[in-house]
Amino acid sequence: MAGATEGIRISGAYQHRWSGIEGSPKTTIVTADTPFRFIGKQHGMGMVVGTEIMGQKNNSLLAAQYAYRQKVGSGYLSAGIQAGIYQLAFDAGNLTLANDSVANNTVMIRTNFTDRSVFDFNAGLSWKGRHFFAGISVMHLTSPWFYAQSDSTPVAVASPDSIRRHIPRSYNFMASYNISLFYPLDIQPMIWVQGTNATTQIRATMRAIFRQKYSGGASWVKNDGYVFFAGALIRGVEIGYAYSLHTQGIGKQGNGSHEIYIGYRIPIDAFDKKSTPGKSIRLL
Repeated sequence: MAGATEGIRISGAYQHRWSGIEGSPKTTIVTADTPFRFIGKQHGMGMVVGTEIMGQKNNSLLAAQYAYRQKVGSGYLSAGIQAGIYQLAFDAGNLTLANDSVANNTVMIRTNFTDRSVFDFNAGLSWKGRHFFAGISVMHLTSPWFYAQSDSTPVAVASPDSIRRHIPRSYNFMASYNISLFYPLDIQPMIWVQGTNATTQIRATMRAIFRQKYSGGASWVKNDGYVFFAGALIRGVEIGYAYSLHTQGIGKQGNGSHEIYIGYRIPIDAFDKKSTPGKSIRLL
């Protein structure tokens, strides 16, 4: 949620899904957000820039975020929205495996192509206390539609062989709890459930944090496999790596998925003017 911390956050993530399969998707996301006060209330704003590449085609996203924060009980309740534009060049929700007979039956990804800009809208609500976090959200609220076709030539308007497709609306629930077993080790169990009209995905995670600087853990993903991850906080820079072992689905044919994360947080007071000790203001 934008503005959920007491500083400016800048982060980036790169994911290569299903490595070893020709044309497998590569996703890059960069985000930035900051808290601010207006009329005595706490708010947050941010932006998201993302791109997903598959072969010679890529989908891109440019979105803005806003959130309102209010202290409720021992924690903070946040309500946020995200609105942006997707530039679609392929149907990311319809990926299939195929064999390229020209390249010695190399396993490759195929999908339907399109050429359309669509408006996308997300909304969410979360509560965060000292130990507990819970959040719900609706993604792709408008369920934007587009035309796609299997031919490699994108189409901007409907043609006889075009297929009308939608980015499906999805509902998300996430919760975590911080357990302080003994200093300096914390354990964080987490659950994430994502559902559409057609599918439900469940991810259960166990994360360990040592001295608030080093972390690691594993996740189980329903109908997919397992994720193993580790991270560290070094001089204010947070870095992390995750490896996904796919035991089902398309990913089973590849060599796993890889993800790299990097983030940096700038304290709000870093931009405040500070007086110079030992000098008179009249002499400056």
